[in-house]
Amino acid sequence: MTALSLLLLLGSLLSMVQADRSTGDTKFALKLFRVLVRDKSRPNIVFSPSSIRTALVLAYLGAEDTTAEELKQTLSLEGSDKNDVGQRFAHRLAQEQKQSGDDAQFSYANRIYVAERYRFIQAYQELAGKYLRASAENVNFGERMKVSQQINSWVAAKTHDQIKDLISADSLSSDTAAILINAIYFKAQWEHAFSESLTAVHDFASSDGKKVRTSFMFLWEFFRYAELPSLNATALEIRYKGTNIVLLIILPLEEQGLYALEKKLSDVDLHEISSQMRREHVQLQMPKFKLEFEVSLKPVLQQLGIKTMFDPNADFSSLVEGADMAISEVKHKAFIDVNENGTTAAASTYVEVMAKSVKLPNRKTYPFIVDHPFLFAIKDEHSTFFLGHVNRPYY
Repeated sequence: MTALSLLLLLGSLLSMVQADRSTGDTKFALKLFRVLVRDKSRPNIVFSPSSIRTALVLAYLGAEDTTAEELKQTLSLEGSDKNDVGQRFAHRLAQEQKQSGDDAQFSYANRIYVAERYRFIQAYQELAGKYLRASAENVNFGERMKVSQQINSWVAAKTHDQIKDLISADSLSSDTAAILINAIYFKAQWEHAFSESLTAVHDFASSDGKKVRTSFMFLWEFFRYAELPSLNATALEIRYKGTNIVLLIILPLEEQGLYALEKKLSDVDLHEISSQMRREHVQLQMPKFKLEFEVSLKPVLQQLGIKTMFDPNADFSSLVEGADMAISEVKHKAFIDVNENGTTAAASTYVEVMAKSVKLPNRKTYPFIVDHPFLFAIKDEHSTFFLGHVNRPYY
């Protein structure tokens, strides 16, 4: 049997997914988050549910029977069949292009690399090309260094050099049948920028109880704000200029309340939190931060119920002609940079197939001082693009 390897990559810019995926996207985002936060070895997390989900859809389009059903259920895909699922993603892609403009850059790309000895099933190539705009290229995976450089160059170009060295030459072999890749890039300015002259160093209470000196940004402005007594937290949305995208910050009232907050969030829709917000004047103080995160998603996806695609019973008979395939690896890499001007975020996902073997009116000002661990999401009214938490900010 030949193994199908799916690689998921996240880079340094924001990923964007639109309305047609709202329910499924949010469900899948929270499923992933619940599992990823169990690993306490790394204080900070950032990942793109949208990138991961899209890369896995590339695999779903070539799957059948139990393999396809597990993917569809876990990814919360909406649609009666593959053609319907594909149409929904095509609609999303068309909507995403509207986010690009003078104030925001957005690019989104899928690509498939297939071993020279294999040919894609025509129906799969039509679905992936028509709906996900995934172009295909034949390569000789036996030339591991050359092909890894080729793939990494493509990812770096699509993420504006925010994601580099995604695939190592050692991860490829002559048994590799295909690599399915998604890359997303987003860069946008704040609707109300922070003044760099106000940035100052203050204490941030990290998750280990220590006070760390961190650069904080300051802004007095009107934001959408909410008090969330059921979560023992407050929330704030910071809008990106020229888009309908926001950075949502959920801040526990207790200094070390992030763990308890995340347990409660497992049953809460982030869009429900946004619906409770109202426009208020806020004294905002938050740290600058840069995060990088890389993780193998194979064990995570197995915990979520996607198991068959990794074992000998995997069925990708609608993907490649003349090969019995399974997924060998799903890898995710993400980057985000939040500073006075705005946010840069990137995401990429790959799947590899291998042989198995300012003066204010007289009104209340709400302080929102982000000086202890918090949760964040980059989202619009429909979808969650990036999700993560910060226990100790670095910049």
